[in-house]
Amino acid sequence: MRLLVLVVAVALAAPAGRAAVPARASQAFDRYATLAEKQLRDGPFLYSDAHPEVRPSARKGQTIVVEQKAADVPVTGGLIQDWLGVSFIPGASIASLRALMQDYDNYKRIYSPDIIDSRLISRDGGHFRAFLQLENTQFLKLIYDSDYDIQYSAPAADRMEIVSRSTRIQQSGSDQGFLWRLNSYWRFEQVEGGVYVQCRAISLSRDLPLGFGWLRGFLERFPRESMVNTMDATRRAAKSSPMHP
Repeated sequence: MRLLVLVVAVALAAPAGRAAVPARASQAFDRYATLAEKQLRDGPFLYSDAHPEVRPSARKGQTIVVEQKAADVPVTGGLIQDWLGVSFIPGASIASLRALMQDYDNYKRIYSPDIIDSRLISRDGGHFRAFLQLENTQFLKLIYDSDYDIQYSAPAADRMEIVSRSTRIQQSGSDQGFLWRLNSYWRFEQVEGGVYVQCRAISLSRDLPLGFGWLRGFLERFPRESMVNTMDATRRAAKSSPMHP
């Protein structure tokens, strides 16, 4: 296992000087995100509305994670990953989760160790700008300074949506291209007994170097693990919130 991690780290770190986000990859990400957002608008509010079999597992405290796909968008020089997580928070309310999700200054505690620093930059009604410093230690110790443009909306009294789009992601040191863009789409629906929480995260990173395609499956499991960690941390924080009954 250690040898495999070393091989992956060396393979991905090798062309660090050439890892600035290619314009065509960024444009492909924008096209994909536009199609994904249309898919979200036109489809059911929650994934579990079309797949009711996930609800019993979520009610039991499990986080269900599934890979998504909006369309076949060719990405030159980049890799788009699209994952969706569903969980259930018993006893929670839309009001308590809104307060939790808007507490950006405390994200460094809520989502530690993945977020090591955080702060609210500005707020104008339901429009927020926030700074998050991310840390990833799966292969190498990587730190990212990232800014986000975030919009809250309430399509119904028992529902809430959050759309978060990265406006800047800068890796400390030389950019190795592990994370270039990140959009997150949160949805919350209050039902009897609590709130269903859904997050869909779409990210852009550099593609694997030539000859290392066999590592794709190995690397793709990490966004899945990150989604589980994010959903579980949200559930723990919501349960310990002063607004939680």
